Amino acid sequence: MRCEEKVPNGKLVCVEVDADSEKTTKVRITGDFFLHPEDALDKVEASLTGIPLSACESELASRIKGSLGGAQLIGATAEDFARIFKKAVTS
Repeated sequence: MRCEEKVPNGKLVCVEVDADSEKTTKVRITGDFFLHPEDALDKVEASLTGIPLSACESELASRIKGSLGGAQLIGATAEDFARIFKKAVTS
């Protein structure tokens, strides 16, 4: 499952999700946004791995924000990631 979107006033975000019938098994987020430090993206992807496909956007955004810690996300938001993730798994 995959979805990509140019976020308003921002950058391109692409979310790719592998899943079984109920939950994610692998999540990959790419795009031309900035995240510092870069290795924080591994934590974001890990926070979404194993989550039920039925999770709502607010739960996804909360997990993403929690995984960012003190990392700085530029050109996109946790809510953007959550929205695009949800589009990927429902398309």
